[in-house]
Amino acid sequence: MPNSSLRAPLLLALILAATGAHRAGAQDFLNQDWVLDPARSHIYLQTEKLDKVIERDQFTAIEGGVRKDGRASIKIDLGSLDTGIDLRNVRMRFLLFETFRFPSAEITAQLDKTKLQGLGATKPVNYPLKVKVGMHGLEREIETAVWVTRTGDTTVSVATINPIVVSAESFEFTRGVAKLADAMGGIPIVPSASITFELTFGTGAVKPELEAARAEREKAREQEAAAPITNEGCETRLKVMTETNAIYFRTASAELDRKSEPLLDAGADFAGRCPSVRFVVEGHTDSIGTKAYNKRLSEQRAQSVVKYLTAKGLDAARIQSTGYGDTRPVAPNNSEANRAKNRRIEFKVHAN
Repeated sequence: MPNSSLRAPLLLALILAATGAHRAGAQDFLNQDWVLDPARSHIYLQTEKLDKVIERDQFTAIEGGVRKDGRASIKIDLGSLDTGIDLRNVRMRFLLFETFRFPSAEITAQLDKTKLQGLGATKPVNYPLKVKVGMHGLEREIETAVWVTRTGDTTVSVATINPIVVSAESFEFTRGVAKLADAMGGIPIVPSASITFELTFGTGAVKPELEAARAEREKAREQEAAAPITNEGCETRLKVMTETNAIYFRTASAELDRKSEPLLDAGADFAGRCPSVRFVVEGHTDSIGTKAYNKRLSEQRAQSVVKYLTAKGLDAARIQSTGYGDTRPVAPNNSEANRAKNRRIEFKVHAN
């Protein structure tokens, strides 16, 4: 048996060796590429309307990872927002996020791995996170704190400690919130949302599995994007296209503004996926000008939309056009904002 004079140095050596091995293990784990595991990752959007009616929805298509150098990136398919109700899904995507123009959100961050040395331990690390969020054509910096936890030999989780509150104004969603409110009968909607997430990343031996699963998901999403839409689903989408009021013409002209193309392209896509549906394109104007002039202009504008859609491959026999001039206003013609609502294109399912 070692004498007592040797025990203390031996014990110290063992402790130092164990600590060194622990740090090396944590460092090895940190110095790898991490791949997001979407099956175990969740991003939630919480909104409030009426008198404290809370709705919590989830984005179902997210991808991303963290590189060896600490560069992190997450891509959210905004069109994957799932509320459990098809009409609400389409309204949130088209009216709020305008996914026909801005289909995704990009989140990037540079991680300081020296602050994550404690990942070898069982307790989580409170990490101050600064991210850049690209969404709706804008980029903003957001600071928050997250829990980073090593959950296994090859996995780590990152979760919000407190909800991240994002105002509608910060990403210019104010108009979208107003359109949502109008579409739902003018109900009040709080112009902000709370974001929470819990993301799981894998490395090492699980990386090939996660990368193969990602390829399968991409294939499934492509198939879903080309799949037929039910007649009811088509009618829902035509209804929401009308609510966007995002088809524009040059002043006093039936010439389409190019800003209209993303929405019309989206419309052509899903109209092509419900081939048994016939529909009418209706033109409407404000009250400026004579009745005869407005009637003619509304007809010409509706015809321009039909011409665009048929050029995209839709069967002309499925589409009719008509114009109502200023005879069917949706708002009083007493302000520019209201007149803009009345200058619109509506899509209606054709009654057989």
